Amino acid sequence: MRALILCLAVLAGTAQAAMSPIMASKVQEAWALYEADKLADAIALLEPLEPRDGEAKAYVSRLLGSLYWAAEQPDKALAQLEIALNSGVLNEMTAAQTRRMVADIHLMNEQFQPALSHYQWIRDNGPAELVTADLHLRIAQSHFQLEQWAEVIPAAHAAVALEPSVAPYQMMLSAHQQLNQWPAALKVTAELIALEPDRLSWWRQRASVQLRLEDQEAALRTLALAEQNGLLDSEGDYRSLIQLFANRNIPELAARFMAAQLGQQIPDTLDNRVQLARYWQMAQEWDTAQKAWGQAAELDETYRVNQFEVRVMASDYAAAVSLLPKLDALKLDGDERLRVEMMAVRAYYQMGQFAEALERAEKARHYDQASADPWMAFLQEKLAL
Repeated sequence: MRALILCLAVLAGTAQAAMSPIMASKVQEAWALYEADKLADAIALLEPLEPRDGEAKAYVSRLLGSLYWAAEQPDKALAQLEIALNSGVLNEMTAAQTRRMVADIHLMNEQFQPALSHYQWIRDNGPAELVTADLHLRIAQSHFQLEQWAEVIPAAHAAVALEPSVAPYQMMLSAHQQLNQWPAALKVTAELIALEPDRLSWWRQRASVQLRLEDQEAALRTLALAEQNGLLDSEGDYRSLIQLFANRNIPELAARFMAAQLGQQIPDTLDNRVQLARYWQMAQEWDTAQKAWGQAAELDETYRVNQFEVRVMASDYAAAVSLLPKLDALKLDGDERLRVEMMAVRAYYQMGQFAEALERAEKARHYDQASADPWMAFLQEKLAL
């Protein structure tokens, strides 16, 4: 702001030549007050002035408008700057600079359409040195606020072509997403990550776009790399990563990440213990799976059934049957009780304990004769030998 105001000094000579000596003196005094950081005094000195010459009037109005802007009085600033702009006496550079101030005030006041019109005029008609990355950024911002998504993209591209930065890429990404242009959005996420590799939100955005493109493997690589870089910091982040490992049929890694975060980013709840146990079981990590089911059973004893089942699946029959007293004490429905008894039959049979296996087959018969009868006949024959 200060630089914009000071640039008015180049006009002072020609403008003051058209002023009366008293008015020129007051303008000089206003400059001195401004430079002494006495902004209110400078404004108070200029407000009563009424130059008759067009050039002098434009100069005073522009100076007063700039001071109002510096004093955070945008409505008064806009009125004075528009007087200067509409005077028709400002040279090309000064007129363009004044128009830029008018546009910035409109933007600050959330008057996006008039702001956009002024910015575009400068882009198309102003001096080349004023057509900067920031100007293109303001054009993109105005289109963005007006929800003109297709127009946001070229303006943001023009900004990054002159000076790559996060803001235009961010608007570009949002515009592509609004337009469902997912391949283009994916390219923008790569640029954002290159600019700010430590900002987690860009990695999340990239994974989200990859999922939109139904590329789960790519999304998994993105989140895994973010985790490797120490960026993941929430339950949602880790759940997304874990779910992607599971979806890609890599349950062991799903289990390892969940185990590492249980009680950390992921709450140590019954549901989460059960999910962890299931991942270990899917990975056929039998010893770890049965321990995980045991930890779930600490919160709900019915999960002893799952622990028992995994021990049988792992051929750890002695450890499996050691759980039977606890299982016998549980109140289970018919299907679960049948499941326990049939696994017990198998465990005792594998251990060569046919009488105990037969006893369990007889219990199973109360729930499903078709399942139990073949085992009973087989075991009775074994015991008869």
